Amino acid sequence: MSNKIVEFPVERDECGFWTHPDYFEPANGNEYGVFGEFEEWLNKNNLETYTLSLESDIEQEEFAEKYFSGECDGDISLWEPTRPDGDGWFVGSIHGTEDGPYCIWLRNIGSAA
Repeated sequence: MSNKIVEFPVERDECGFWTHPDYFEPANGNEYGVFGEFEEWLNKNNLETYTLSLESDIEQEEFAEKYFSGECDGDISLWEPTRPDGDGWFVGSIHGTEDGPYCIWLRNIGSAA
């Protein structure tokens, strides 16, 4: 199975957010997918995922401290999410949640090294 979703130039908005143009969209226009829907999308597209929160990105600890202390006013444009180990990873989404900013990394299952 070949993957049609490939790396795309990341052009973050003024607050540092970005979503791949072919990224997962929940059915029926819902904000969040139902249980198993995202995993089904990953399987259909031959992708694996790695989820990284700003809070757990140890290489970005200094920026995380500024962000969570309120110094950044919700702007995460200075956060450069640490790429997971291995080949083929690309950004699927950099977005905010109630728990803080997250980066969803994706890669074609066949590109793992």
